[in-house]
Amino acid sequence: MYFPTKKDVLARLFFYGFLAFILWIYSFGFEPFGLQLIIYNSPLGFIITGALLVLVIWIWFDTKYYLNSGDLIIKFGPFKWVIDMNAIKKISYERSPFTAPALSIDRLSILYGNYKVISISPKNKNEFIHLLKTNNPDIIFEDN
Repeated sequence: MYFPTKKDVLARLFFYGFLAFILWIYSFGFEPFGLQLIIYNSPLGFIITGALLVLVIWIWFDTKYYLNSGDLIIKFGPFKWVIDMNAIKKISYERSPFTAPALSIDRLSILYGNYKVISISPKNKNEFIHLLKTNNPDIIFEDN
């Protein structure tokens, strides 16, 4: 089953702010922070900027979660995690702005394996938790 990610205001500000910043730099043609190690309008600068744009857009449009055949599959742009549902020990709510395969600060923290933790932000958290617990009734859910 497919679960899209929740995208909150902070993630939208970062995404659209980053795109506007890059557009602003290339539109007005000056370096934003003075002396640069890589000049923005050099071939290497174009390549780095293009790669960053592709990465950010890929993450924005391709962050999703799948539950199928006993696995939780997390896609975060070019990155992918496959977690066996039977390895999941605990799920809890979390509010964190730190890096994770999530586009919201309203997240689920998943403890799996030998003390591995990953945070995700599915839109429909209740259905997501219900399906995980249906596949693995041993999962502990902490409702903070």
